[in-house]
Amino acid sequence: MIRIAHVGGWSRNYGDLALQQGQMRVMREDAPEPLDFLPIHCQQTVFHSDLIDLVNETCDLIVLGGGGMIFHRPEDSSRSGWQFNIGIEDLKRIKVPVATYGIGYNAFHFDEMKLLPNAMEHLRETQAKTSLFSVRNQGSKDALVAGGLDGDRIEIIPDPGMFVQPHAFTLPGSADADIRIGLNWAGDRPHFRFQEPWSENRQKLINALCNAFETMARTYPGMRVYFIPHLVDRIDSDVWEMFKSRLGERTINLEDSASHIYPPSFAQVGFLADAYSQMDLTIGMRGHANIVPFGMNTVPVGLGSHDKVGFFLKEAGLEQNWLSTQNEADAGGGDRIAEKLISLLGQKDVQKVAMAKCLAEFRETTRDFNKRLFELAG
Repeated sequence: MIRIAHVGGWSRNYGDLALQQGQMRVMREDAPEPLDFLPIHCQQTVFHSDLIDLVNETCDLIVLGGGGMIFHRPEDSSRSGWQFNIGIEDLKRIKVPVATYGIGYNAFHFDEMKLLPNAMEHLRETQAKTSLFSVRNQGSKDALVAGGLDGDRIEIIPDPGMFVQPHAFTLPGSADADIRIGLNWAGDRPHFRFQEPWSENRQKLINALCNAFETMARTYPGMRVYFIPHLVDRIDSDVWEMFKSRLGERTINLEDSASHIYPPSFAQVGFLADAYSQMDLTIGMRGHANIVPFGMNTVPVGLGSHDKVGFFLKEAGLEQNWLSTQNEADAGGGDRIAEKLISLLGQKDVQKVAMAKCLAEFRETTRDFNKRLFELAG
C-alpha cells in the first residue's frame, strides 16, 4: 500500500473535482500496488508542524496538484504567495519525497499584480525540495522559467482533469435538440477577467455571444444552448438572466434544470463529464471547461482572456479554437463568433479524430510520469 498526501483545491469547483477524480483514476491504474490518499485542501489548510508530522509518519510521498496552484488568492492568507500554504522553514521539515503534478500558472490576464515576488522565491525553494517537478503546459513552464526556476527540471504533463470517468447523465431537453452547445461562464473575479470598465466589457461579450447564437439558430433551428456552471452558490449563474432574456427557451441552465447534481461534489462529477460528452461543441471560460470536454472527445472552444485557456488549447493542438477577449472585449463580435462556431461544427469529425490521438499521447506521458512517481515511494 502506497499512501499519498494529495494537495489540491478539492472543494467548490466541478473542474477541480474532475481533476481530483481523473488523477486518482490514472494513478490507481498505473500504480504497482494499491493506493491510499490523504486529501489536503490547499485553500483551507495551513501546513502546521503537527500536520507535517502526520504526513512524515503516515505517508510515503506528497503530491502537489494538479490544477492551477500557481495563483495568489489574498483570502487564503497563504504564507507562500501561491496555493501551497507552508513556510520555507516548515518546507524543509518534510521528510517524505515531494512531487508537483501538472500544476499550472493561473494568474489572470488583467490582474496587474500577477504573482507576488515571495511566490516565485517559494516556488524556487519548492522546486529544490521536489524529486519531480511538473507543470501542465508550456505556457506555465515559460512563466516559471521567467521567474527564475530551473527549466531543465520542469517537466510538462497533461492536466488529469481530462481523464475523469463519466457516468450516464440524463440531459434535460436533449430529445428535441438537433445541435447541443455547452456554455461555461466563469462568474468569479470579473474585474480580472475583463478589461476596465469590466461591467461594460462583460456586457459586450454577452451581447456578442447571444447575437452569434441567434445567427446560428437560422442554420440550426433546433439548437439548444446549455449553461454549464462549475462553481457553488450560483456564482457562475450570476449573468444567467442576461442570456435567458435573449435566448428564451433555446437555452437551459443545468443549475436549475438539473439542480440534483448541484452543488458540485466528488461523487457527482462524473455526471458533469457526461453532460459535456453529449455536446456537439462546448464554449468554456474556465480551464477545465475546455480540458474536461477534450477528454470526452467533445470539441472545446475557449472563451475569455485567461492565459491558461490559450495554454491548454495550444498544448492540445487547438490554438485556433479560442475566442480570446485579451484584445477585443466582444471576441470579434457576434458575426465572427457565429462564423467560427459553424466552421468548427463542420470540422467536428476531423477534430475529434485528432483529439483522440492527442489524448492517447497525453495518457502515455502520464503513464511514464506515474511510473517514476511511484518509484519515489521506494
